[in-house]
Amino acid sequence: MKNTITRSFGLGDYAIKGAQIDGFSMMLHDREHLSTEVKYVPACCDSFTKDQVEELIQRIMEKARYFMEKLHENIKCKVIFVDFEETGFTPDSDMPSIEVRSLEKLHVIYRFSVEYYI
Repeated sequence: MKNTITRSFGLGDYAIKGAQIDGFSMMLHDREHLSTEVKYVPACCDSFTKDQVEELIQRIMEKARYFMEKLHENIKCKVIFVDFEETGFTPDSDMPSIEVRSLEKLHVIYRFSVEYYI
């Protein structure tokens, strides 16, 4: 079963300090592709400051690295920051170079996929 996605993470696994989850959905496209959409809003105020967005992006990438550690080595995770661009970032690469701005919410897609067969 290493060539299929048989494990997902629960709502609590996507929680990040300083943010609340305002929207959450999972879509299993097929047995090799799973997308999880999460919308984060500030826990303390009406919007994220630019600095808070930078910190949140860093924590999201750390979260994605955690997910990859828990999955089989052939299942990869890509993070898409919808509010900035549709480009996906892999957690094992450098921090994404995104020109951040203040936001009311941060919309993220975690994409899990089987990259190769073992």
